[in-house]
Amino acid sequence: MSKEEEAHSYIKEAEKCLQTGLLKRSPDYDGAANEYQKAATCYKTIKKTAKSIEFNNKAAECFEKCKSYYSAAKCYEAAGMMYGKDLNQWDQAVTSFQTACAMYREHGVPDTAAQCLDRAAKIMESIIPEKAADFYVTAADVAMIESKHHQAAEFCGKAARVFLKIKNLTRAAELVQNQLEYLVEAEDVAGSSRVVVCVTLIHLARDDYVAAKRAFTDGRAYVDQQELYSMELLLDGVDTMDSKKVVNALNHPFIKSLDNEITKIVRDITNKYKALEGNDGQVSAQDGGIDSEAAALM
Repeated sequence: MSKEEEAHSYIKEAEKCLQTGLLKRSPDYDGAANEYQKAATCYKTIKKTAKSIEFNNKAAECFEKCKSYYSAAKCYEAAGMMYGKDLNQWDQAVTSFQTACAMYREHGVPDTAAQCLDRAAKIMESIIPEKAADFYVTAADVAMIESKHHQAAEFCGKAARVFLKIKNLTRAAELVQNQLEYLVEAEDVAGSSRVVVCVTLIHLARDDYVAAKRAFTDGRAYVDQQELYSMELLLDGVDTMDSKKVVNALNHPFIKSLDNEITKIVRDITNKYKALEGNDGQVSAQDGGIDSEAAALM
């Protein structure tokens, strides 16, 4: 028996489960869901993606009717992955992922719902980055249902990185600020120190010295002593337009060790202030804190 014939046999069994009669007053939704799920697996094996999606959705609907919300969520999530990765139908993928998240939450597993959004956002980042970032933000909100501050902070950081990649610095700064608040709640001093530096740098990249100064002043209690000196030097250099101070501060190893998206904006700030010195040359990858592979891509 071929896989397609096997799928047909499962579909027939599912249809039998849904039939009612004198001796069977209500459909067997659970039985039908399991048969439809088997059919979906067969179609996926032979790469009939549209058919696999169809029967995953049928299985999910049946699981919902018998209140097996976790199983329904798994089917919707599988359909979402195929809509996106295989068919490039991202609107349908987004809807499927959102429904899966709702089903996980209905089942009472918000952590699994957040992980579902995280998995979905990863495959969407390069295609629909703003929607991917929205998924990360929603994942942070869901994580906070169980007061998982570290997890919420991680999701905010992922969303911020997406917005940095698409040059939406204002939204990135907002999310890094949210990340800081979650880390403070979690009493993560080391993590908070890095994030205070990041949000300050993002505001400087936005040419908003006032916001940068305020962010640093509000969070300076969490910043390590060595980084504190460099950030004070940086802000003083920006305030007085002293390019040497700015460039020296941005050469601090701690700043070079930050996330790659942050080192990109560090490079931009460095180039700006080097130009003020009359040096029109570009900063090297090493000066900007970017590895050679990243530099080659830019």
